[in-house]
Amino acid sequence: MKGEQERPEIFAQRFLRSYRLLHFIACRVLGDDEIAPIAIQNCWRTASRDSPHFEYEGAFRSWLVRVLIDEALAILCGSQRQKNPTDAIVKTAFLSDRTRRPELD
Repeated sequence: MKGEQERPEIFAQRFLRSYRLLHFIACRVLGDDEIAPIAIQNCWRTASRDSPHFEYEGAFRSWLVRVLIDEALAILCGSQRQKNPTDAIVKTAFLSDRTRRPELD
């Protein structure tokens, strides 16, 4: 149901069921097993703040993976910014609106 909030306990259960998938994707995007838990933790914080209700598990996982990828890219851009500030500005331009929810457009 559009606009309805996910109950926190249901959200936590769904998130934990998706943990292995999230860890796999974080490792692939970041290329580092040690940084992956940081991206997953950031994903948890971002997603749990205002999680929409999804009737289907697949829709929930797709949304969660998108949040994770945004968080992983933010970590990568942050590490790039420390190496070369000029490149990081160009690469982070598309991340400025990563908290926008599509259903509000």
